[in-house]
Amino acid sequence: MIKRIGTAIIMLAVILSCVFWLRMYSLIITDAIIMAFAIIGGFEMYKSLKKKSLNRAVVDVDNGGYKVKEFRLQPMVLPIALSMVIIYPLTYFFKELGLVATLAVGTISSLIILTIKHEKYNIADVGATVFNIVYPIIIMSIMVIMNHSSMGLFSIFATFAVVVMTDTMAYFVGVTCKGPKLCPKISPKKTISGAVGGVLGGILGMVIVYLLFCEFNIFEYMNTAGFIPVESSSIFANKHLNLAVLLPLGAICSVIAELGDLAASIIKRKIGIKDYGNLFPGHGGVMDRIDSFLAVIPVMYIVFAIIEALI
Repeated sequence: MIKRIGTAIIMLAVILSCVFWLRMYSLIITDAIIMAFAIIGGFEMYKSLKKKSLNRAVVDVDNGGYKVKEFRLQPMVLPIALSMVIIYPLTYFFKELGLVATLAVGTISSLIILTIKHEKYNIADVGATVFNIVYPIIIMSIMVIMNHSSMGLFSIFATFAVVVMTDTMAYFVGVTCKGPKLCPKISPKKTISGAVGGVLGGILGMVIVYLLFCEFNIFEYMNTAGFIPVESSSIFANKHLNLAVLLPLGAICSVIAELGDLAASIIKRKIGIKDYGNLFPGHGGVMDRIDSFLAVIPVMYIVFAIIEALI
């Protein structure tokens, strides 16, 4: 428990300082952090699928009997590595089209490899490869587009606040109140009380963002006081949004974050692993930390893109 809390505090301090302080001086720094999570997470997913995904299938044989055949997924390393290399420049210059182009390149290269090495790979391996490219590499890279929008800081802060507060409140309310299990076959430790606490945490996270940006205008004051370079001040565009819009968004994204966490747990159970990695003591790997973010990022991106277009 102590190790878990200590690691969480260090992670939060590093992320907050890098994303919300160093971003003041260069958006590229935040881009680099986002892509580091995307690439490391993609590598962890590749290792998990390749080394741990083993199932047994019963197949017919010619003499009327049956035999058990082992089946192991083989995600293709070349399309995944190629996607990791090209996704940032494509996303940086072409935004959404860059994400589509990366997916297209990864899928087509997978099909080419399947054609050339059809005795080694099958269609399930193509599916595993494309899945690996989308989750987490492409989804995480959506934050690069968010980062360079006029609402970049707002949208990133909102995503971060909602997910972190959902996870924090779900944990502490679940430990304190306990009660019936939420999904005992998927995640035995999660409770219904914890899930409700998580939703309240997501709403609270959005309230914090609203107060900082729309009431206290903290970043506007930082800009006026000279803490933010003049040439970077445009990235702190304050959008005075209605709390009636943000509260439902916080609640919805909180539910989605919890579903994303459960989905990641299902994947781990299906491939027979406890954690995707061991980079963070007590927390597992990068994928174990960003699973909820991966579910929330597309929703936040769409909503804030709409808001940005309307304001």
